[in-house]
Parts: sequence; structure tokens; C-alpha cells
Amino acid sequence: MHKRFTLCLLGLVSLISCNLFANSGITIDDVSVRVTERIVTVDCDITYEVDRKVEEALSNGVEVAFMVDIELVEENPFWINQNAGRFNYVFFIKYHALSQQYILKDEKGEQSFPDLYSALYFQSRIKDIALADIDSLNLENQYFIQVRARLASEMLPLPLRIKSYFSGEWRPSSGWTKWPM
Repeated sequence: MHKRFTLCLLGLVSLISCNLFANSGITIDDVSVRVTERIVTVDCDITYEVDRKVEEALSNGVEVAFMVDIELVEENPFWINQNAGRFNYVFFIKYHALSQQYILKDEKGEQSFPDLYSALYFQSRIKDIALADIDSLNLENQYFIQVRARLASEMLPLPLRIKSYFSGEWRPSSGWTKWPM
């Protein structure tokens, strides 16, 4: 009995670990940093590719949220790195069956697109994100930018949110990518 339980537990752990590191369809392609008018600004190029199950959920009326996190981090060799600036961007995509359009919604409003790939392509370039005032930074220290884009599984409806805990299909993420400044 004890051996069977151990084997089941080991199988469950391996299944979960495989799903945790499932191949993602979201990648951070490029990040550029510049200082304009004493403000550190960032541009990001992101590629979104969603799994068939996510496409199917969208076509069945489920609204899906994506989140982009951008951080300006001060390196500290002797202690924990410090956040010097942070930006979080959320956008939602849903399918409107009557008009057969994908609706993209963010803080700027709503736009409609004929297909999912057009909506995701529209969101692939994020420009002029103000992260920090140059006067608030210690210019003697090293800084880097870290960016992550992901499907916000915590914003899925409850039945899909539970599935996302065990399936990498519902948690595509680029992971944190670091870019020197």
C-alpha cells in the first residue's frame, strides 16, 4: 500500500512538473530603453501564440486576460536587488459571436479585429512606457530591465482557473527576461 501511494505521488509530481515547464507560446523579442526628458522609457516587442484550447475557450465566449510586467531593477551585489520602477499592463480579449469579431479591451478602450491573430499582433508592440525619473536613480549603480508577458490565469473563470493549476496550456508565459540598461 505504501509503495503504491509513493508511486502515485511520484507520478503526480512528475506530471505537474512537466506542465510547469511546458513550452510557452509567448516570447519577449526585443526591449529597448532610452531616457527622454529625464524619464526612463521602455519599448517591448512581444510575440503571442496561444494554444488550441485557449482559442477554443475564446470562441466559446470566455474572456481571456493577458498581463505584461515591466520592472526597472537596481542590482545590489551584497543584498536583494531593488525595484526602481514598475509597470503592469493588462488587456482582455473576447470573441463576439454576433459580429464574429475579437474584441480587445485595455485602459484605452475597446477595438475589434477580424481574427485572434490580428488582435494579438496589435498588442505585440508596447511603446513609451515610463518607468522612472532619472533623478530618482543612483547613476553609480547598475540597472537592468526585466519583462514578462503571460496569460493571466488568475483572471480565468473558476473552472478554467482550476485547470490552469495542472495544465501548462492555460499558463503560457515568457518567463522573466532580463535586458541590460
